[in-house]
Amino acid sequence: MPWDLAPVSQCLCTALAVVVAGLLLALLWALGRVRGQRDEHRRSDSLRDSLTDLPNRALFVERVESALLQAVRERGSIAVLLVDLDNFEEINHSMGHDAGDRLLVVISERLRESVGREGMVARLCSDEFAVLLKSIPDKNAAALVAEHIGDALKAPIGLDSNEVLVSATVGISLAGSDQDSPEGLLRKADVAMHAAKAQGKACYKVFDPDASTTTSGRLLLESEMRRAVREEECVVYYQPLVALETGEVRGMEALVRWQHPVYGLIPPGEFIPLAEQTGLIAPLGRWVLREACRQARLWHKEKQSSSSLMLSVNVSACQFRQPNLVEEVHRALKETGLDPRCLKLEITESVMMHDAAAIAALWELKGSGIELAMDDFGTGYSNLSYLKRLPIDTLKIDRSYISGLSHDAEDAAIVHATVAFARALNLNVTAEGIENAEQVARLQELGCELGQGYHFARPLPSNEATELLVAGLLR
Repeated sequence: MPWDLAPVSQCLCTALAVVVAGLLLALLWALGRVRGQRDEHRRSDSLRDSLTDLPNRALFVERVESALLQAVRERGSIAVLLVDLDNFEEINHSMGHDAGDRLLVVISERLRESVGREGMVARLCSDEFAVLLKSIPDKNAAALVAEHIGDALKAPIGLDSNEVLVSATVGISLAGSDQDSPEGLLRKADVAMHAAKAQGKACYKVFDPDASTTTSGRLLLESEMRRAVREEECVVYYQPLVALETGEVRGMEALVRWQHPVYGLIPPGEFIPLAEQTGLIAPLGRWVLREACRQARLWHKEKQSSSSLMLSVNVSACQFRQPNLVEEVHRALKETGLDPRCLKLEITESVMMHDAAAIAALWELKGSGIELAMDDFGTGYSNLSYLKRLPIDTLKIDRSYISGLSHDAEDAAIVHATVAFARALNLNVTAEGIENAEQVARLQELGCELGQGYHFARPLPSNEATELLVAGLLR
């Protein structure tokens, strides 16, 4: 009687299937574990500063949020300290970035030691650190930690053959209610820190909610603007410069706007004066220049504009007082690949008239192929004989003369004289603030060839400016 192997085969197949399934499950589990470990490592790396191995801003915010919840449950309080190094930028520029990095590592170690196990130190950005203190009894205890930090940083730090002295200004905010948030505490600490800097560096100050509304509001706006510059909340808008006779777009002027997370789009008139007063105009100006050059190069590269499209960027008097302005302009051009001949810098009369160093910088910029325009011409105190010795290519007639062009004989005479003067010196002329076709016609009669204003287009975000360039002429 032959053996019936069918049941045996079926059993073997079933057993084999079970074994294979088990192996697959084990393999999937192992792969999942490896992936989980890898993801955990990636998350850990993304939450730490690569230079100092301190927690970064994201992890600090997480820990503050957790500490706040615990403080509310236990009816306690916490403190957030913002530690800003007073002279780090000078050291970084004079000794180099490598020395600056080594300095930051030493400072981070000293901060950890001064705070102890009860506190957490994080690096928020280049020269700014934050400290979280849990279960802090009152502001005096937080102030004592700030004093420890100041003492810890007083000892000289050896870098190569040099001994470097470092100090820090500290802002303190305290919280313990469910109305507080990590970002809110950081903002308050930032306000306190800048209030301390206003009184003198190498000191600390506790945030005072009862301070005058004006001072507190201004400091808070300044704090938010520092964050905006750091986190690139600002955006660049572009307004076309148009040939009045043909409607051809000859250039774009870059104009900065602040995209505030709460208040929306803030125009420059509301924050540029503050940026100039606080020194924030320097990093903001650097960013605007680089971003605008990048966009102009993209327009040229994608053939969305003529290769001769001119980019105009405003440079403030405060920026011209920066000793490395020329270097920064050249760096922006090199990094973005924009031809220097396609960049025009707009400067006010006050920069050109009295500052010998600024005039030397203008000549150096001019020598590299960059064009220069005098903005708001006619509103200042230009000595016309002096102007002919300056390296400018364009005069921009202020909008105040354009608005009265059709009904004010004096405005028309000033525009006509400006155009004649510019032609005598082989300069270009651009009219600002054109609002209607009547003004366009009158400007053409007076000999003005280029203009900009709401009649042609408002300042536009980059995507809409691109569409305008692709569409062609403006009338």
